[in-house]
Amino acid sequence: MIRRRDNAHPLLGERVGVRADVITDFICFTLCHPLKTAKNRIIMAKPLINKDFACPKNRSKKVKKMLTSPYCFETLSLHTVTTEQKNRKHMRTKTLLIAVAALAAGILASSAQTYSQNVVGYCTVVLPAGPSYTLLASPFDDGNGNSATNWLDPNNTLPNKSQIATWNGLGYNILTKSLGAWPAAAATTTIPPGSGFFVVLPATQTTPITNTFVGTVIVPSQGSITNVIPTGYSLWGSPIPYSGDLISSANLGNLGSLLTVNKSQIATWNGTGYNIATFSLGSWGAQTANLTVGAGFFVVQKAAYSTNWVQNATY
Repeated sequence: MIRRRDNAHPLLGERVGVRADVITDFICFTLCHPLKTAKNRIIMAKPLINKDFACPKNRSKKVKKMLTSPYCFETLSLHTVTTEQKNRKHMRTKTLLIAVAALAAGILASSAQTYSQNVVGYCTVVLPAGPSYTLLASPFDDGNGNSATNWLDPNNTLPNKSQIATWNGLGYNILTKSLGAWPAAAATTTIPPGSGFFVVLPATQTTPITNTFVGTVIVPSQGSITNVIPTGYSLWGSPIPYSGDLISSANLGNLGSLLTVNKSQIATWNGTGYNIATFSLGSWGAQTANLTVGAGFFVVQKAAYSTNWVQNATY
C-alpha cells in the first residue's frame, strides 16, 4: 500500500527488500521490513537487527606477516624476492580481482532477483457504524480482477443489507447482500484503481469496520497516468495513492486548473454529505477540495468536451 504517507496510511512507495551495508572489509546484508504504507524497486524500512542477526560493529583487522617471530628474536639471512615469488604475488592479485568481480556479479544477480518493477502497498479506511454511507476508491490493483466483493467483503463479514453502489454515468448500480450472500453480479462488478464507489452499512452494524485495500500501484516509478474526465458527472478516486487538495496539488494533477468552465464542481464526501467546490467567475477562489488516500470524489464537468487529467508518479 509507499509511502508519502498521510492521514489514511498512504503507501507510497514502501518497498520491502534487503539492504547492503558495505563495511571496509566485508559486505553485510541486513534484512529489512516494510513500513505501514511500497517501486518496482521496493521501499525499505529500518533494518531488523538483533543479537542473533546483526552486522559486526568493528572492522576486521588484517594480520601482518612478520619476518621475525613475535615470540623470540632470531637472525635471518639476507634474502631477495625471486621471479617465482613475484609471479605468485601477481597470480594472487589476479585471483583476488577475479573473486571480487564474481562477488559483484553475484550481488547484481541477487538484486535482479530481489527487486521488481512493481510498487506494492496498502491503505486502510474506516466504515462508520450503520446506518452510514462511505465514498471510497481503491488506489491499487488486487491482481485478482478487482471485483467489488474482493475489495469490500473478502471474508464475508459485512452484515446483510450492506450495499455497494457503483456509478454508471447516469446513476448507481447497487449490489445488496442478502441471506449471507452477494448477488451473482457482484463477482463480475469490477472496481478498477481510481474508480469511486459508495459502501452502505445498515443500522444492524453497530461498530465501525476497518477496510484494507492491498495491491499493486498501476503507475510505475516516475511514470504517469491519464484519466479522461467526460462532460457531466463522473465518480473518481486517485489511481496513485496520494492525498491533498484536488484543486491545487501537483501530486493530484492540479485538477482544478483543468476545470475552467464556470459552474464546474469537485465534490468530496464528509460522511453525511458533500463538500462542494465550485468554479465561478473564472476562479476557484479560496476553496479547497481535500482528498484522503482511499477516498472517492465527484467531478461535475461543465465543458462540452472531455478533459485529460494527468497524474505523475514522484516515487
